[in-house]
Amino acid sequence: MTVEVNKLAPARSGYLYPAFIASLALNLLFVGLFAAAAWHHHEKSLAANEPGLLGFVRQLPENRQDAVRNEITGARAAMKDLRASVRKSWNDANALLTQEPFDKVKFAEALAKLRETETVYKSGLNSALVETAASLSPEERKILQSWRETRRPNVLRSQGESAKEDGAK
Repeated sequence: MTVEVNKLAPARSGYLYPAFIASLALNLLFVGLFAAAAWHHHEKSLAANEPGLLGFVRQLPENRQDAVRNEITGARAAMKDLRASVRKSWNDANALLTQEPFDKVKFAEALAKLRETETVYKSGLNSALVETAASLSPEERKILQSWRETRRPNVLRSQGESAKEDGAK
């Protein structure tokens, strides 16, 4: 007994393959647009969050921003070696934690060296801040003062006070 089977494939429309390609192209277009938007949003957020004192510069009048930004950038470049020495001292001290046998005296000496390099670095930061403040007008120093209030370290806050509360003042 033989059963006859229709071996012919069902007739497909001639537009199915081009429609598939068009759908794929449209999906890729949307994925590309989404990725580009996310990338540009990320770049804008990085520019908006300039590190350190450069964040204050955006609050100054437009005609003063470039001069103050250049002054701060120059001070940063001058402190690059100090920052590298702090980083090296920190890495050296941290590496001693895993050496066996642990040498308590050597670790204490490394931490003392780290403290000294941090003190030199912070003194440089403070000197740069003094020079920047000296070049500002009284109105600009008020802006600097309020900006510094919002960035006050946690150790200087009263108990229960948060950075968000400072920013709302």
